[in-house]
Formats: sequence, structure tokens, C-alpha cells
Amino acid sequence: MKINYIKQLLLLSLVVLTTGCNDAEFLDTPPETFLTVDNIFTSGTQVDQVLITMYQQDRALRSYVDNNQGRVMHGQGTDVLTVPTFRENTNFSDYNSTITPRAGRLNTIYSELYQMISRANLVLSLAEQTDITFESEDARSYIIAQAKFFRAKAHGQAAQLFGRVAIVDEPTTTVRFDYEQAERAEIYQFAIDDLESILNDLPEITSEPGRVVRGAAQHYLSEFYLGVGIENNDNLAYDQAIKYASDVIDGGVYSLMTSRFGSRADEPGKNVYWDLFRLNNQNYADGNTESIWTHQFDYEAYKAGDNGARLRYPYYFSPVWRAIEGVIGELEDVGGRGVAFLRPTELTETIIWEPSISDGDMRGEESNIRRTVLYNDPSAANFGQVVPQNVLDEANLGLADGAYFPIFEKLTTDQFEGLDDGERREDIWRDRYVIRLPETILLRAEAHLRKGDTQLAADDINLIRQRANCNVLATAAMVDIDFILDERARELFVEESRWNTLLRMGGNIASDRIRRYARYDYQVNSLTFDFNTFPIPQTVIDRNKDVIWEQNPGWEGR
Repeated sequence: MKINYIKQLLLLSLVVLTTGCNDAEFLDTPPETFLTVDNIFTSGTQVDQVLITMYQQDRALRSYVDNNQGRVMHGQGTDVLTVPTFRENTNFSDYNSTITPRAGRLNTIYSELYQMISRANLVLSLAEQTDITFESEDARSYIIAQAKFFRAKAHGQAAQLFGRVAIVDEPTTTVRFDYEQAERAEIYQFAIDDLESILNDLPEITSEPGRVVRGAAQHYLSEFYLGVGIENNDNLAYDQAIKYASDVIDGGVYSLMTSRFGSRADEPGKNVYWDLFRLNNQNYADGNTESIWTHQFDYEAYKAGDNGARLRYPYYFSPVWRAIEGVIGELEDVGGRGVAFLRPTELTETIIWEPSISDGDMRGEESNIRRTVLYNDPSAANFGQVVPQNVLDEANLGLADGAYFPIFEKLTTDQFEGLDDGERREDIWRDRYVIRLPETILLRAEAHLRKGDTQLAADDINLIRQRANCNVLATAAMVDIDFILDERARELFVEESRWNTLLRMGGNIASDRIRRYARYDYQVNSLTFDFNTFPIPQTVIDRNKDVIWEQNPGWEGR
């Protein structure tokens, strides 16, 4: 049974009112008006409902594309994802005007992370109360472990994105204006300590898809130890990153899917990478042994009121095919009704698929990236014929560039649900990977590389390339950070939060990659300085008036 995200509004409201996340709504609230939790929670089941709001919040922040911050978290404005020029007013690619300390979408991301931390602290406080009855001590321990997991994840990701921010390790029931900045490595270490403390209380597998398991904590331990290593140039931290990644990779629970699987495994012309993104194939319980943690999406839950239980990928990530006469732009054979709010950069559209590096790679085959489309209007004289490239080029120019680009099959389906209920081919209702084993493998490869063990890094990368039947295998001489980032783009396009990846790597990596692969000149011209964090929202600096907060380098005065 999946996690049921449909909450009691009373409990959700209570959580919002009892968290001290230093958010705008709390600034003018007298301390005595804050609700207390005394005598409201009496059972572990009620506490678990608060915990589930964190699952829902994590899903909404990362997975719901129908808002500005959701697009940023998918990688808009990075080296892998941009917007067509006719969507320029919705972009996150003008680095002088849309990425600033006063950017609303950044403030929202920051606030969401700290609201999650506040809710986690609330759950931890409730779990310690002796008058709240839990089903068993194991149930209580698992609730504590999940809360600490989300607290760690939110802290670590806040450090990746915003650098020197605050560590909040206890519930706040009054407004505070004195949260101290912590160093990035210190925040990573706090997250690491939380995660290491809960490993024995997390199950290896779960019968309730979507719940956190031990492998998810080990994955983030690897990632945050990498962060410590990068910040401190610390080989011992890289060793720990390798250790925790190896616990996942070699621990006997997870393995790469190498054979066709799922209800559509017999369909010809497809491959195992295509299978990974078909309906009901995403969870470990579905027989997918490389699935470590997923967000849950479900059509019945959506109909029942969980508006966040849909993935709007076809709508936001698919081309505007209806701009081409003779193509009905809403059907399955064109990936659904796309409006092209987001589009691949040249890197993800063409460069990483050049035969010199990707010959034979199933991930770039037509079954997974559809570059050929047929006229599908039965009334058209050219029905069934291939739409020529010159027609596609003209359509792009007609829409100010960017309406047409390949269809990434991992972001759509040919079996849309809800059509009889009036749904359009804009949404899909399949679970979404948060962590898949190839990402853990690439974390280990990165840690090996940073230690100077390029052959071990190449060996890890080749685990993924061999599964993809790629004829070009990595050698020690080929592997550098750019190679690993390119491999992440091939395997994890849209799955990973690309900003987290680029920014945690430090130095000029993010800026250099964006300049190199930005599709449009105006993007390159607007990136006039280097950065490896987002700016801290100015509202956060202003609210912490009783201490001094420093803005991240490069963002001062913007």
C-alpha cells in the first residue's frame, strides 16, 4: 500500500502554526499566540500524520513542476535544462535579474527546506513525550528515524544550495531573530550525524512504497561526506563517501536492472531503460532492484483531492507539436499536450549523445529520446510521413526559437490515464525516483576521482555504461568532473536536482558549465561573475536582525 498523502486539515494547520521556521507569517506573531502541542497529540498514529506532511512537502518541492521553484529544483537554468526564448519571461537563466537575493522562488525553496526542518523537530519533540502512546517501541524508533532523515536531508540540501545557513536542531515556539550562520561543512556534518544515528532504525526494504529505507540514508551520507570532502579537501571524508555508497552498491539489496521487466517487458523495440519509466515499475516492491526511494503519485489519490499527486511532465517538458500543420499536438505519439516551458540544452539534446562517446547507448536510442515524428492528422495529405527537419526548423523560428525538440520518453507516456474523466494528455500518474542506484554509483565514482583513483572511478562509471550497452567504455584518462557530470546528464536527466549537484561541487564548476552549454547568448552575457551557491534570501538576512549574516560571495548588493 502506498503512502496516503491526503491529510486531516486540522493536523496540517497545527503543524504550520507550531513550527518556528522564521518565515514571514511568523514575524509579527506575538509569542503567546503560538499553539502548543500539549493534549492535542495522544497517539503515534497522529504523530505519523505530521511526519507524512514532510513526505508530501518533499514531493511538492522537488516533483511538482507547476510552480517556479519546482522548475528550479528540476534544473532550469543549469547546463542541462533551459527554456525556449518565447518563454523567456518565465526563465531562471538571466542571472543578473532572476537569481538575486530578492528572488521569490529562491525564498520559497529556502522556506520550504526550513519548514521541513521545523516539522521534523516537532515530530522529534512529540516522540519524546511520555503521554503519547506508540504502537511499539520499534514504531516510535522508525518515526524518529524518518524525522531525523528529513531534518538531515533538508539541512544538507540547504547547505548545497545556499551555503552558510543556520542549523536548527530544536522546535521553536517563539519568533527568533538570532539564528547563527554555520559553515557549509559544519551543516553537512550535522546532517551526517543525524543520518548515522538512525541507520539501525531504518528498514532495508519496506512494504509501503515511498517510505524511507536505510539505503536512502546511506546515499545521502555518501553525498554529504562528499560535500565535507570538497569543502575541507579531506580524503578521509571521501573515504566515508565511498564506504556509504559501497554499502548501498555492494550490500546485496540493490542491483542494476539489466533485463526487461514489468507488464510491458515483451513490447518489441524497447529496452530496460525504457522499462524503468513505465507505470508501476518504479518501486522496489515492483521488482525494480535499483529503486532506492520514490515519491508517490497516484490517479485515484489525485481524484480524491491530493492535487500534488500528478506529474505534469508531458505538459511542461514536451514540445509544442501543434505548431506544425498536419500534426495533432496532443496525442500519445507526440508525447501528449506539450507547451515547452522547459527544454534541453545542447548538452542534453545532442552533445552527450555523439557517437564518439555514446555509440550503442540505449539511453540515447529512439525508444528513449524520440527525434522522429510522423504527421498524425488523418485528414492531412502527408499523413503517416516523417515530419522533415526543415519543417521543424521553420516551426522553431515561427515560435521565436525553441518550440521543437526531442521527446524524452522518461518524461511522458503512451498510456495516459483519466481521459474518460476529462483529463487531457498533460499529466502522468507514475511514481518518481528520488534515488536510483546509478546516482549512488556516480557518487562513489566522484569520490574515487577526488581521491585521485581515476581507474576506480572509470570502473564505477562503466557499471552504468555497460548496462546501457554503450560501446564506448570509460578509461582512467577520460574521467574528470566534466565526464561525471555528463554521465549524470545521460542517466539522470530531470531525475536529479541539477542545481544541488553543480553547486555542491564548489569552485567555478557551476558557472563554467552554464557558460559552456547555455543555449542562448543572453544567458551567457548575463552571467558576469562566478558562484557556487545561490544568494541567501535577503528576507532571511533582514529577519535575523540580532546577529550579523553575511551574503554569499558575488551576490552582495544585487
